Amino acid sequence: MILGIATVVVLVLVAVALLPAKKRDRDGGNLIFTQPFVRQANFRQQQLTEEAEAIADEYQRRADEAWREELGEKAATLLKAKSATTSRTSKS
Repeated sequence: MILGIATVVVLVLVAVALLPAKKRDRDGGNLIFTQPFVRQANFRQQQLTEEAEAIADEYQRRADEAWREELGEKAATLLKAKSATTSRTSKS
């Protein structure tokens, strides 16, 4: 049973490995002309990805900062209210 599954897995992996190789052979003649454009596109895509990640990180940092500030204000308000309540009950 295990030997049969292993055989099927190996055959699938060999088929997957051969399919891209055939496509590369067909496109190999045009590779000289398209390669600089592909490199430029990949470089530009990498730049865009890095910029998007930097923007997302900055947005997340600012959102966290605003959330902490708001949380601090709410906590201070609650503590003041609790201390006022506690001082009223202790005076009674």
